[in-house]
Amino acid sequence: MTSKPSQTLIAILAVLIIIAGVGGYFAGSSAVPPPKTVTSVVTQTVTTTAAAATVTVTTTVTKPPQTVTVTVTATPTPPITLPPPEAIQIKIGLLFPLTGAWAPLGTDQMTGARIAIDMINEQGGVLGRYKVSYVIADCKSDVAVATAEAERLITMDKVQIIVGSYASPLLLAASEVAEKYKTIYWEVGAITDSATLRGFKYLLRPQPIGGDFGFQSVLFIRDVVAKSLGKDVKDLKVAIIYEDGPYGTSVAKGNKLMADKLGIPVVLYEGYPTAATDLSSLIMKLKAVSPDIILHTGYYSDTVLFFRQAKELGLKFKAYIAHGAGGGLPATYQALGKDMEYMFNVDPPSPYLKYEALEPDVREALLKFIEKFKAERGYEPMTHAHMGFSHTWILLTKVLPQAIIKYGSVTPDTIRMAALEINVPEGGTTMGYGVKFAPPEAPEDTLLGKVGRVESPQLHVGQNVLSYPVVMQWREGRLLVVYPEKFAAAKAVVPLPPESPYAR
Repeated sequence: MTSKPSQTLIAILAVLIIIAGVGGYFAGSSAVPPPKTVTSVVTQTVTTTAAAATVTVTTTVTKPPQTVTVTVTATPTPPITLPPPEAIQIKIGLLFPLTGAWAPLGTDQMTGARIAIDMINEQGGVLGRYKVSYVIADCKSDVAVATAEAERLITMDKVQIIVGSYASPLLLAASEVAEKYKTIYWEVGAITDSATLRGFKYLLRPQPIGGDFGFQSVLFIRDVVAKSLGKDVKDLKVAIIYEDGPYGTSVAKGNKLMADKLGIPVVLYEGYPTAATDLSSLIMKLKAVSPDIILHTGYYSDTVLFFRQAKELGLKFKAYIAHGAGGGLPATYQALGKDMEYMFNVDPPSPYLKYEALEPDVREALLKFIEKFKAERGYEPMTHAHMGFSHTWILLTKVLPQAIIKYGSVTPDTIRMAALEINVPEGGTTMGYGVKFAPPEAPEDTLLGKVGRVESPQLHVGQNVLSYPVVMQWREGRLLVVYPEKFAAAKAVVPLPPESPYAR
């Protein structure tokens, strides 16, 4: 028989257990179950101006109470090692019309490009250490000469880059040669759409295209001119006249396409020979249809001829909008004087835009360029000089540094690869617009093209698809940006004031 434990023994055991528990409680955490520990690992990448570093952060959280332990381990990327100055040779050919019919604008544009090179060399060169040499070639406003000079620059002078060329016929001819020899052709001024529709790998154009000039002027009519005249766009009368070369034709097509899209009546659409010496019959047709607004695309000689004969024949209108070349040239203003006051011109911006819209280093470079150009030429730089400077500055400060840092050399192929990799935001160039070149494997239309050519987009290669022209107005001998508003330095005056000989 098993005997039951006595009640006294059970009571004694219970008391001992209670005493042990209480003692453990007051003895501290040794009798308390250990808290749970949660460990999390986060990996981040930190980029500095010098190099990239991978940082591992280990966080240990203990509850309760909460304690946090952070451990940071950084593994920096080795610093960039640049090639020695003597290992990098940069030679540029400047191919522009310095004599002949296109010389006034060609000379201004070449001067702008050369000043950009001079300024970068004053800073020690590209990246502060690689000097840039250049050779100047005069194509004499002649397509055949442009072709021959492009070949000479490549085969004899051994340039890696040709910067040119102001006029569209010169661009089309000379870039054929550059493509043949796999040499970079960097176009800073010519605007014909067709140049970057040929699929060339070595042609790069930061400059806006002609069709977009045509779009922008018509959008300006819708957004500013019609409202200033107190009219609906459908009640306006617009005439489109143009020199019948690739430049004028390209712009005029853009004018007509956007006008049709917006329902703006076009009462005359007519081209004329580039070398015309008499435009009286065209002016009489304009008088017959009496347009409110004239959209004109021409070079220097034909633009001056148009205004002189229009004044003689009594042509009147409410607004005149040119599209680069003749409409934006200081020589045109000098030839016509106050008659050019309040006329509009569509082009990349003159140097006189809203400076606050530009990044500080870009603004500083632009102001220095204005000062240098005035000191050398004796007059203020206008649009075409600025185009030469700004677009060459992009090459020297955005593209070539990328080629050297990433690829360690400056060759046509490393320049091309570097150019296709950059993506400069608005405000990052002295023109205001950004930079992104359409690559051969992904042809693309421009920003304005995506508005005006929705049904039939153009597939550009080597074109800066972020570029676009602005609208400026002649005011006391200067072209001031008036549209779009974000870059405007002044408000547009519409219609022509009574003191204009063309005011209606």
